Amino acid sequence: MTISLEPASPAHQLYLSQLAIYLRVSRQVLAAWDAYSDQHCDPDTHQPYDEDAYGLRQRQRDSDTLGAFGRVYYHADELVHVAQQQLAQLPGSARTRRYAWQVRELRDSTKRLYAVHDDWLAVRRALPACARPGTEAFEEPLAESYAEAWHYLDQWAIHGQALFAINALAQKQPKASAPVSITAPHLSKAAAASSAARRWCA
Repeated sequence: MTISLEPASPAHQLYLSQLAIYLRVSRQVLAAWDAYSDQHCDPDTHQPYDEDAYGLRQRQRDSDTLGAFGRVYYHADELVHVAQQQLAQLPGSARTRRYAWQVRELRDSTKRLYAVHDDWLAVRRALPACARPGTEAFEEPLAESYAEAWHYLDQWAIHGQALFAINALAQKQPKASAPVSITAPHLSKAAAASSAARRWCA
């Protein structure tokens, strides 16, 4: 993808606000999943009481997480690139070294996430004509794609906050422009999930 995003630009602020939504919603999705898992698994063996129901609920977790990431997906590599640019302008310290490691994790996760999407598109093209959305022949490989993507989405949930910290430090540098407050636009989880699922399948 072509990288044209400028640090502290209106587009950069917008993409960060979309990331803020993802971080918030993904925490909610994970908390709901953890609560479900605790209630529906044996406390000693950690095995689910009902494998089928557990699998369906896990699919929902994967789909909801992807849904929350939907608006970030197409700009994730740009956000990482800008953070790398900003880090290069910051004085070296233990803190910035940790941020650099987190940015590398995000960069690698983004590359792998895009590769998973490409793999899904190849799988979808190879499906028989009767494999339409809603059929098992379509939904099974799609669920496998969501499951593979989940780990990389979780890495964004774990390390994504570093981009805000880097941006804040960069804007405190002498020649940095004044900080722009980030106000996350309202986006319902249902709308985000539906939109992201359509884009992933497209």
